[in-house]
Amino acid sequence: MKRRLIVLPLILLFSWYGCQYLPWGKKEYKPIFVGEPESIIVEPPEDAFDVSYRWVPLELPDESLLVPDFSSYSNLFTFTPDEVGNYGFAVTIISYGEEVSDHEFYYTAYEDTSVLPREEPIAAPTTEARTAQAEPSAAPAKEVAPKPPSTVATAPPKPKTAPASRVTRAKPPEKKYRSDVIKGHFTVQVSSWKTAKQAQKILQQVKEKGYDAYIQRVFLEDKGEVGEVWWRVRIGDYTSINEARALLMEISTIYTGAWVDNVRLEDIDQQQ
Repeated sequence: MKRRLIVLPLILLFSWYGCQYLPWGKKEYKPIFVGEPESIIVEPPEDAFDVSYRWVPLELPDESLLVPDFSSYSNLFTFTPDEVGNYGFAVTIISYGEEVSDHEFYYTAYEDTSVLPREEPIAAPTTEARTAQAEPSAAPAKEVAPKPPSTVATAPPKPKTAPASRVTRAKPPEKKYRSDVIKGHFTVQVSSWKTAKQAQKILQQVKEKGYDAYIQRVFLEDKGEVGEVWWRVRIGDYTSINEARALLMEISTIYTGAWVDNVRLEDIDQQQ
């Protein structure tokens, strides 16, 4: 029994240590320099619609005063490291209200230690040299070839090793779905719920406000261990995206999570 109690903590300690330091847990840090801007670019799927980006800082040096300026509408983020150390950022691409892909970026900022070449200062003449110049000798001076100026051997300047690229690009995610989209038809999703009862409650509220709403049942394979069923409350079938966006602006103050989506085949089936 005592032996088991000793072995178990050792196993847990080894597991934690392995997750932190074994090769499969290593992070690749790109070298950058303090004071030099670095940009991150991520590309959404080709068929993505209503795409947004959720940027999150993962790590910053303790002395850093950097305040990341993230925009949920931009796939570009630029930062300038202000301290030596590690920097990390993550971005999640969201399309149609669903997470499409996640990306992480890690950097190590170094201080720029390059040295610019400097000219050696000219030494002032000594007292003996000034006296010799002021009092010429009676005898004619023998011509002597001028000595070349003395040079002090200095180490060559250390070259500045800049990063290979000032921009980090993430690979666009592979297409995962959208084969059921009906092109040219748009709908507004009000909200999405895990139970039909919650969705029915919101559906009744939306209909009481005069909107042609319906519920879409969808199975999400990437949710949970075996997938999950969600119930979406949606409004209308519009053939103009501008009409759908106008409705979105109209209800956005009430339903802050609403967004525009393409009509899908499963939407049509459930409305019939």
